[in-house]
Amino acid sequence: MSKESLADALDRIAADLGATLADARLAHDGFAGLPRRLDALGEEILAGRTRVELLWAERLVADLRAEADIVRRRAPRLTVSGAPLPPRPPSDDPAVVASWWESMTPQERDDVLISGPAFVGGADGVPFDVRHRANLLVLDEEIDRLSAQLDPGELIAGGAYPVRRETVGLGAESDEELQRERDESDLRGLFKLRALFTPEAAEDDWSDDRIREDLARVTTPVDQRWLYLLDTAENPLKAAVLLGDLHTADHVVLHVPGATTTVDARLLREMAWMSNLRAEAGRYVGVDRVAILDWIGYQAPQDIAVRRPLGDSGLPLWLPGQAADPHYAQEATPALVRCAEGLRTICRPDTRLVGSGHSYGGSVLGLALAATDVFDAAAVTGCPGLFTTDVATLQVPEDEVYAAAAPGDLVALLGVFGAPTHQVTGIRSLSTRSRPATYPDGGRSLLMPVFGHEAYYNAGSVTLHGVGAVVAGATSAVRATRRGASRTGSTLARWTSAVVEPFDETEQGATASSPGSAPSA
Repeated sequence: MSKESLADALDRIAADLGATLADARLAHDGFAGLPRRLDALGEEILAGRTRVELLWAERLVADLRAEADIVRRRAPRLTVSGAPLPPRPPSDDPAVVASWWESMTPQERDDVLISGPAFVGGADGVPFDVRHRANLLVLDEEIDRLSAQLDPGELIAGGAYPVRRETVGLGAESDEELQRERDESDLRGLFKLRALFTPEAAEDDWSDDRIREDLARVTTPVDQRWLYLLDTAENPLKAAVLLGDLHTADHVVLHVPGATTTVDARLLREMAWMSNLRAEAGRYVGVDRVAILDWIGYQAPQDIAVRRPLGDSGLPLWLPGQAADPHYAQEATPALVRCAEGLRTICRPDTRLVGSGHSYGGSVLGLALAATDVFDAAAVTGCPGLFTTDVATLQVPEDEVYAAAAPGDLVALLGVFGAPTHQVTGIRSLSTRSRPATYPDGGRSLLMPVFGHEAYYNAGSVTLHGVGAVVAGATSAVRATRRGASRTGSTLARWTSAVVEPFDETEQGATASSPGSAPSA
């Protein structure tokens, strides 16, 4: 976290004091308005003295703001302690950050990294390998800090992120107990992150064989894993892991996972899924040309449903939980948009940037697609809605928004945020049925069907193939249906049934082998 300047501190204190004084004036007016007794001279004197003191306090607020203006002109980079502020860009706009970083000398960059690794590690626009170095420093510091408070030897693999038990009808829990459970969850997540980048550390950090088994499913080589974000400012901690090298990749995915996701509960599963996706897209363009950023950079909803007692009967009643609340997606959108624009800033100019989201993460992505035009395509799976009923409201090229809804996936059918994706006008629905596929190197596979909410990124599945082809830009290899729209005069006529896109299995391999494609890696 960057330090606060003296000018900003004076402004903040003046604002806080001004807000408190506004409340004080309101309360004083209430006191002054009380009916007075005949012998209430003392109360009148007290009220008059308080009015004078409030006037002096208002003068103090004005003087503090005047001091802030003077400091901002004379010493804008001075902290409250008198030390100079570390160098910082004038704004958090990724293009501004990138230009600021490039303007510094190598020594200045090292000084900024060492003095503020948390800032550098979270600055969109800074090169990904520099952010990785900074975030590894933060990772070690945070493990040491939490390990001093907790007993790492008592940690188990963990599961769902702890929420207050009274919210699920299991009785209240003290703030201290809840905070300890959350800190333990974050420490488990930090150990899993360390194991991801230093697998040999898992031997020392974990006695649970499941961690090593989960690590084995992450097929991306260790030297192609990068810690792009690590924000430990609040529980649960936030992180983003990049699989692949942005120096060589020109097909880049920004993926947003769904409800119940935390670093502790979902990191290694996400890494396995995204490794599968990277390998599948790599079969069309070469795996070195594909990079995937898995963004656990927001507070995801932590329950699907909650149990409440029915009146005084005590009978349990299940109600929609946090996953039906749009504010998690709304709060995440600015950070996701900045992340996407940061990727566009640091990636190669010809990069195909694809937005991806699973479950609630697809809904988060939907808001981002409406807020920025940096994405070339998008593909969501098991998504409860994109906050729209027409992809024309999204800033994505025509016919480049895809969605998969598997049989048995109730989440994808709910349409909580806008409409079920298969009913959104202009969307291309990915097939979930088994079929053969032919790859540019002549290899063939029988793609497996998917069922339920958790199978979309399984190796060999038809939806993994579909999303992978979208990432690679081999969209002619995608079997999809589309809800379209046609214009007759000024009247918009919506098709009420899906239109099957042309698909020729015999031409798939040739079409996918577009210029620049590479054999399977």
